[in-house]
Amino acid sequence: MFVGPLTDLARALEIAPDIEEKIEKLVWMGGTFLENGNVEEPEHDGTAEWNAFWDPEAVKKVWDSSIEIDLIALESTNMVPLTTDVRDNWAAERRDIGIDFLGQCYAMVPPLVHFQTNSTYFLWDVLTTATIGKPDLVKKKEVKSIVHPNGASQGKTEISEAGRPVRFVYEVDRDAFFDYITALARQEK
Repeated sequence: MFVGPLTDLARALEIAPDIEEKIEKLVWMGGTFLENGNVEEPEHDGTAEWNAFWDPEAVKKVWDSSIEIDLIALESTNMVPLTTDVRDNWAAERRDIGIDFLGQCYAMVPPLVHFQTNSTYFLWDVLTTATIGKPDLVKKKEVKSIVHPNGASQGKTEISEAGRPVRFVYEVDRDAFFDYITALARQEK
């Protein structure tokens, strides 16, 4: 699982190519098939997601491999914003130490109230991790995609029949997701 740029995986594949066949699959929070990504940098056209933009050559290296990929893209994570109702639910359950911790971790993060802004917080890493622990939280479909490794669109992931297959998360059961992470926080060992 990667929740950031694919630099380390690409480098590992360069150094020890024999590991490729030993990797069951990659679960990656990265890329987007939206018209606009979340990159606003000089000389970039804004079509990429940040993790893909950060090291597009690494994404290309991984895309050129035979590793199966589950893609939790920007539009996947956009389905799980931190909202006022989520924070209020956690606040109501503060008596539970795990829920209190969860609430404290996100207390200073601005919630989505009326409309999305640059400071809207989504549970990017948490969703990506949760898809491993509870795969039925999401629906996936296979699409073929390519990556643009350079130029004004560097890091752009794009659906293309000429591309490689990835399993793209296109739907998230938002309520089940928040119930799941809340239940995990509530568990005592």
